[in-house]
Amino acid sequence: LSLQVAWQDNVDPDNMTYEELLDLGEAVGTQSRGLSQDLINLLPNSKYKFKNLFSAKKARKRCVVCQMRYKRGDRQIKLPCKHVYHSDCITKWLSINKICPICNTEVFG
Repeated sequence: LSLQVAWQDNVDPDNMTYEELLDLGEAVGTQSRGLSQDLINLLPNSKYKFKNLFSAKKARKRCVVCQMRYKRGDRQIKLPCKHVYHSDCITKWLSINKICPICNTEVFG
């Protein structure tokens, strides 16, 4: 174990050969930090509705992921932390990272 820890502390990818990099990749492996589509599908999905038909454009909220304003009929997902995003935007985000982009709360923690 101590040899493995010492080896990990001295790893410098810039000074490794191609073969050493391949071995390192096999040793480390790949692990997705995101959520599966099945878990993402469990999140509440709804359509965006204006709270007030005469509200100014400034008052309409934006999706934090894409920075676009919500429009009537846009599909949204609300995370357990209560933050809301476009369905497509947060689905892509959660497939890579399982935390809320705003508060860093783990979605299914």
